[in-house]
Parts: sequence; structure tokens; C-alpha cells
Amino acid sequence: MYLEVPDSQEKIIVFRAYHIAVEANLAKTKLDAYGIPCFLSGENFGNLYPISNDVFPGVRLHLFEVDSAQATEILKDETES
Repeated sequence: MYLEVPDSQEKIIVFRAYHIAVEANLAKTKLDAYGIPCFLSGENFGNLYPISNDVFPGVRLHLFEVDSAQATEILKDETES
């Protein structure tokens, strides 16, 4: 399976930050299932030190800015619970 690579000029943003790496991985898996390219950063540090502050905002979910509205819609049910 090959993903279509968007134009290199598109901006990558930090869409959300999670305190728990498992929650970040669940969100990433859900977005992957809908075909939205995304990746996580800070996962290893977040597993070792499960804290969140100004220096380390947690496990970050990155995606293309153009996909943010669709990602918000897909993940909206996880924020409502």
C-alpha cells in the first residue's frame, strides 16, 4: 500500500498533545485508518516520564495542516467522552 505524498510545500502542524502515549497511538491509528498521514513525536520520553509541562508538552500528534479539519471531525468523539 502506498500513501499519496502531499505537496512538499504543505505545512506540518502539531495537531494535539497527549499525556498518555497509548491515547496518542489510538488517535494515530484511527487517523491512519481514514487515510490521513500523521506521525507521533516525544513518544519515548513520554513513556519514560509521563508528565506534561511547558518544556515537554507530552506525546505530540503531527499532521498536514490541510487535514486538520477532517482530523478534528474524526477524533471529535474521543474529546466528548
